Amino acid sequence: MSEKKNRILFFMATGSPIGGVATWLDRACSELGNRGFDPLVALVRGPRTHDPDVYRTYHPALRSIVVDGRGLNRESRIRACEREIKRVAPSVVLPLGVLDAADAAFRYKATRIQTHVVGRAQGNLPPMLADLEDRREGFDQVVCVGEMTRQFLVRHAAFREDRVCHIANGASEPTHPRTQSADDAPLRLGYVGRLTNGDKRVLDIPPFCHALEGLGVPFQLTIVGSGPSEDELREQLRCFGDRVRVTGALPGHEVYSEILPNLDVLLLFSASETFGIVLAEAMMNGVVPVTSRYIGSQAQQLVVEEKHGLAFDVADPSEAARCVQRLHWDRSLLRRLAEAGQNHAQGDLSWKRCFDRWADVLNQVTARPLVANCPQVSFATRMGSSRLDRIRIPESLRDGLRRLRRATIGRGIAPGGEEWPLFSHRHTPERLAVIEEQCRQLESDARRQLGLETALLKS
Repeated sequence: MSEKKNRILFFMATGSPIGGVATWLDRACSELGNRGFDPLVALVRGPRTHDPDVYRTYHPALRSIVVDGRGLNRESRIRACEREIKRVAPSVVLPLGVLDAADAAFRYKATRIQTHVVGRAQGNLPPMLADLEDRREGFDQVVCVGEMTRQFLVRHAAFREDRVCHIANGASEPTHPRTQSADDAPLRLGYVGRLTNGDKRVLDIPPFCHALEGLGVPFQLTIVGSGPSEDELREQLRCFGDRVRVTGALPGHEVYSEILPNLDVLLLFSASETFGIVLAEAMMNGVVPVTSRYIGSQAQQLVVEEKHGLAFDVADPSEAARCVQRLHWDRSLLRRLAEAGQNHAQGDLSWKRCFDRWADVLNQVTARPLVANCPQVSFATRMGSSRLDRIRIPESLRDGLRRLRRATIGRGIAPGGEEWPLFSHRHTPERLAVIEEQCRQLESDARRQLGLETALLKS
């Protein structure tokens, strides 16, 4: 194993084996490994949806270990992560959508052991931003995928500006040539991503298809992904017959070889994104994005409207259908946007550029003194979740009993067993509403600034 100073321990949620974060992690392990780092991934196991074995089938090249959280409450999950950190002894811990792992790393670092904690801010959902704010004192560095996230942490969450930076994601070069369709053929549409309705709004897809029908636009739609909304989405799309195909999750190399080369348009309905790797991948492959104006899109300017793709307001599938109608009737516009988007992606969105910057940041972090504070975050679990939680014994003994119970009565869902949370559910609605409004204001400021710059260029 390489020297400790180069060792990075990622913690990765496994509930969605395909998605932007999973794509980034694959490239991070490969690219950082080629730059002198020693990456290792801790895959979390849960009683229902987090399955490292399934995750490994999609990502067989990852060097990984497993943290088993079945039958454990929050305190015991934190302790399980802390044990792996102690065993691996990394110089950097980097949690990816595993909140308990971040808290475990803070605890471990509070013992003055030389382990730095780097956050990757990969979402703009208000509870995720609230969690970052609550843990501000513990992070040695937070890397923001989206520019708006960086602005929020500095302006509203009181992060030190030198401890927050923005590194945009990248996209891989095309692996297969595009297949061209005739100008009078139905547009080939695609959606690639998690099938969830909260942030991805995938249940906007059926009314979008009905709106296309009403406009008389012929289409073929391929949906790639899996998630909690998959069954409902399939049922609502059944009426469209073979015009809509849902493939389930596919490995990234199959998306690049079989899906993207055979699309004209990539759809994104999200309410919030930090970057949107799939948009960059689409443009890299000459596919035109038709995307929602999600919170963060104006600050990031990944897809410039009317230059690289078209956009519609969040929760307006009818407007999305009208964007597709424009491209159906004006194939010269489709070709112009495709060419401009591909030039943009190839010039600005390479993985090499992304991970050159990541390597610089990680080297800077490990070269400076630790931020040794442990955030004052409550680690207490809700009393009464099981009889074991109500016994007045030391928590370390309760943790041992939980693991013993799991070993003796089976590995299913034991009393008190929970999943690995992406974010805390304890924030008040009032606080989350304030954060959402602050994000909307940042996005409005970015839109206004962009308008001023555009006006100056035209004058």
